[in-house]
Amino acid sequence: MIQGGNLISPGDFGLTESVIDEIRARERKQGQLFVNLLLWGCGLLWPILAFLIYVNSVRQTSLVRLLAAALLGLLGALIGGFPVAIVSAVLSWLSFPRHPQAKALERYEAATVGVRVCDVCLLVHRDDTPKEGVAFCSRCGAWICPDCRGRYTLRAIAALVKGRGVGSSWKG
Repeated sequence: MIQGGNLISPGDFGLTESVIDEIRARERKQGQLFVNLLLWGCGLLWPILAFLIYVNSVRQTSLVRLLAAALLGLLGALIGGFPVAIVSAVLSWLSFPRHPQAKALERYEAATVGVRVCDVCLLVHRDDTPKEGVAFCSRCGAWICPDCRGRYTLRAIAALVKGRGVGSSWKG
């Protein structure tokens, strides 16, 4: 890429195409593991909580309240999703540790980045407005604007949407 009349190449940052591909593959695997652990954790939590509520209430309540056990189980799974997300993040980071040259890749991409669309804004808010200062996050595998960089809840939602491949059909 030409920046200010100078040609900037990955080699200037000690990177090769194979190293860049390796870093991106590792980060994709890490993100996919996070998504899978989070969805499976919440998915298993829901029927377990619904079953426990059903068993507890079968002796003492009406049929209508027994049917509400599934909804209460879902509510419990959503509330329990926050600790599951934290555990999923820690396990995915431990399973796929950061590549030694990932920081060099971030510096290279920051040097070559211009104005572009933030993946988090696009996937979460459906905002496809190009913004300045958008940089690639190798952990998320996404381009993130300065406003979204510290908003980890939105980044987690974007990772879920991106990881499940529903970005084009998700209505938010």
